[in-house]
Amino acid sequence: MKTRDRILKTARELFNADRFGNVTTADLARACGIAEGNLWYHFKNKRALLDALTEGFLEDVEVRLAILPSDPATILQDYAAMLMALMSEIRRYRFLYRDQADYGEHTDRLLQRLPGIYRDTHTQFQAFLHGMVKAGHLDVAPERLPTLTTNCVIILRYHLEYLRERGEDSDIGSGAVRQAIEQQLTLFDSALTSSARAALNAALDVSEEMA
Repeated sequence: MKTRDRILKTARELFNADRFGNVTTADLARACGIAEGNLWYHFKNKRALLDALTEGFLEDVEVRLAILPSDPATILQDYAAMLMALMSEIRRYRFLYRDQADYGEHTDRLLQRLPGIYRDTHTQFQAFLHGMVKAGHLDVAPERLPTLTTNCVIILRYHLEYLRERGEDSDIGSGAVRQAIEQQLTLFDSALTSSARAALNAALDVSEEMA
């Protein structure tokens, strides 16, 4: 692995594990087994690292956004697959979902793309929820779907940050990401048929075991 790639991989892992604000360039250089000067050769500061890591994050987001419902017969399994992709995205870039208080404003590239990410994520979730309604799995009036979708997205986007600000554990191994998924499901759990609820939970459990 090239030094630059190793630095990025190690930085992402350290930021996720120890939080962005707690990791120094000296910590990162030591974890990479390189001199701090070599680190600076590739990245002048942590902000430059954030810029580079954001590019990887945006690539992951595009992969997740491409998961859309295709067959009414598999809508629940497809929704579980999309949620698992989102869980992977959040875990892989946990610090972006949790540590904005440490690094301040998002990078320029992320700020430019964010409106589109929110719009596309809203469209993605609404397509799944609408598909579940059409398939007879979910009893929600069509006019309520936009609000329900917005609430799902808000929970998934801000759950880790909310836990951190409350002083609760949002770090690796806490189960906070899975908790975010379960929290958004509670928004419409009572409107799912019992068989749909069981199938969705089973699909998520199997996917989690295979992850």
